[in-house]
Amino acid sequence: MNVPFYFKKKVFSAKLPHTGDVFVFDEEITKSYQEMYDVVVPDLDYYLRQIDCRDGCPVNTDPRGYMLALHAGDYLEGYKIARGPNPFASICGMICGAPCELACRRDRVDKTLTIRAQKRFLDEWYGLGKEAHNKSLEYSYARGSTSPKKNGLKVACVGAGVASLTLAHDLLRLGYEVDIYEMMPEPGGMLVYGVPNYRLKNDISINECGAIEHLGAKIYYNMKVGRDITLTELHEKYDAVYLGPGLWKSRELPIKGADAPDVIRGIEYLRVICAEKEWKIGKKMIVIGGGNVAFDVGRTSVRNGADEVTMVCLESRDEQTADEFEIEDGIEEGIVIRNRVAPKEILRDEEGNIRALKVQRISSLFDYQGKFSPQFVEDSEFEIPCDTVALSIGQSIDDSLFTGFREKNQLLSKYGLLIAERGTGRTPVKGIYAGGDAAFGAALFITAIRHGQESARAIDEDLLGTKPYREFVGEFTEISPGRDKEYLKTKWASPQMQPAELRRHNYNMVENNYTEEEAEEQASRCLQCHVSPVFDGTLCIKCNGCVDVCPCNCLTLVPLTKVNMDSGEANLRQAVDNFYGVDSTTLNEDELQQMGSVMLKDEDLCIRCGLCAEKCPTQAVTMDAMNYSFRWIG
Repeated sequence: MNVPFYFKKKVFSAKLPHTGDVFVFDEEITKSYQEMYDVVVPDLDYYLRQIDCRDGCPVNTDPRGYMLALHAGDYLEGYKIARGPNPFASICGMICGAPCELACRRDRVDKTLTIRAQKRFLDEWYGLGKEAHNKSLEYSYARGSTSPKKNGLKVACVGAGVASLTLAHDLLRLGYEVDIYEMMPEPGGMLVYGVPNYRLKNDISINECGAIEHLGAKIYYNMKVGRDITLTELHEKYDAVYLGPGLWKSRELPIKGADAPDVIRGIEYLRVICAEKEWKIGKKMIVIGGGNVAFDVGRTSVRNGADEVTMVCLESRDEQTADEFEIEDGIEEGIVIRNRVAPKEILRDEEGNIRALKVQRISSLFDYQGKFSPQFVEDSEFEIPCDTVALSIGQSIDDSLFTGFREKNQLLSKYGLLIAERGTGRTPVKGIYAGGDAAFGAALFITAIRHGQESARAIDEDLLGTKPYREFVGEFTEISPGRDKEYLKTKWASPQMQPAELRRHNYNMVENNYTEEEAEEQASRCLQCHVSPVFDGTLCIKCNGCVDVCPCNCLTLVPLTKVNMDSGEANLRQAVDNFYGVDSTTLNEDELQQMGSVMLKDEDLCIRCGLCAEKCPTQAVTMDAMNYSFRWIG
């Protein structure tokens, strides 16, 4: 008799003949020299983790959910799913680094889904104005409500970036009072003063931040902590203080001539330009650096009057830390990238004006252990003519925040970042929490949003003794395996872009929005990873039809002797024994081999086409959809 089990990466499931319960086991595809397979028994969370896009999002947004709603024409439901876990859904639809797309299973078939662009479509459909964002507060999955009973506790936030504002959003819903101290005249932090307007318009950011003010946050603008009010005063006045000041200083470059006042610091430059103020530059600009901020500086300079923009990067093309689209868009706009060269000196003419950057070629940047260790090529120095140089090699915290604060050394690490516990944001100083770039280094906006959510839970736990947890409820429903296979044929298509020659001369959004037809068509490419084939061992006749028909070769049938019966978090042996009603420890290898087989499934390859279920002559294979929901408890 055959016993098929079902898995992720070699996964099993079996219906027990007496109880009808479904047992599922996860296999990490660790095949030994004897071709043994190690397996574990997963829970419902295992199936949830098969939705790779959701699992890849730092705040666990469900792109699969809103793409399916979009494709079905239910735009409001799609927007609600996108907004639920994320108070900054609109800005994420414009500029998110989209870790969900990096995780997307469709990339293993042809090309990843255009998740961020589809979120933007839903955002713009719903509306980007103040009223729309205020209304969206009702769709939040966070605990509490938009009209909570006040609990008498007050929290201060340093900086009005996404980490602080997310924390404020979550705590306000629980009845806290939240005051935010912001050194700039508008909220948003890097959203407004660091992201160029050709990627994100300031009014979108300000409107989304304004919704949190509407919820009850009180923001004190033009108030710099360490100058206008001290951290000591905040610590004494409030029940908790959250530090989310961002990284607003550019790192310095230790080469001759780089400390001069006319050498541009990238972060400061963007802060001025993003505020729609002027900063005069020359016609030949060199940007030192190869990351996303360096490209923001370079692409902004193209629009700010530079005829030539050259980027000088230590890294090779494939080592650059910038997103691929940033590199490609920058090249289209005329930016020239000089890889594997190191800056040596900024050269000046007799009148003291910048005339060139001296550089030297390097043969490699990292040693065999992956450590930074540039190797210079002898006699390879040369000059790149320029009249303006901008430094964009990293960011650091403005430590004037700690002016007069005695516990500074307890908060600031030797690396120049705030010392904070991952997952909570707690610092060594009681009552002070931290998150965002200043605590954990420059990262995606969506990551800073998660930091705010985590610290909000930690503050509530510390002040009120709550033990919040997210309850997950899931159930399986059998669906028709005959899915329209057009979803596999639909080709990837990104939103159209402004022509490079036009966008060089304006600050209009570089990327256009999808049309309704385009958005719905691209949403149809979703593989629907919440649907999984389930195998019933009591019906299988070992015909191997499912194995033969699988277009991805993700199924294979092996004897029980190929499975490590005692591996994993739960005992597979017990499940097998329950199925057969035997004590497998008393059986030899020949008896085990005769007793049954195991159906292995490689989850990384499965595309949810349902052909295995369609082919099965006994209906031993079904396609089951997991419907699930979350609810915060505590």
